[in-house]
Amino acid sequence: MRRSIRSPRVTVPRITVALVAGLTLGGCATTIEGDTATTSTVAASTTTTIPRGTVAELFGSILGLGANLGNDIASGEMSTARAKLADIRATWQAITPQITDLGRDRFDDLQRLIGLYETAVDRRRPADADKATRFLGLAIEPLIAAG
Repeated sequence: MRRSIRSPRVTVPRITVALVAGLTLGGCATTIEGDTATTSTVAASTTTTIPRGTVAELFGSILGLGANLGNDIASGEMSTARAKLADIRATWQAITPQITDLGRDRFDDLQRLIGLYETAVDRRRPADADKATRFLGLAIEPLIAAG
């Protein structure tokens, strides 16, 4: 019967490779140099006034704001995009009490389209802003026609 005895010649290269790999990969660890204090920048708070007007005027305002929102996001002008989104939210807040009699389904559809503007800015998806503008225009046509 033969016993399998590992020869020292086989284990020495394995130990050497493991040692070299451990030392090499240890050099890839994250190191923090210098002062560990971080500075944070806080965005200036802006106060948006709630717009006033008819439902048609307010929806027209949202469509106007949303028209170039996708371009602002695509070109990286996120501060402009966030400002437009704040105006869209404020305008939606002004419209909401005026359209409560539309029915839950239609209101939810319009709310989803406003949410699409929010998604566009939050996730930097210009196509969502363009889609929201296109579908919002179609969704409000019957509302504006009805008066």
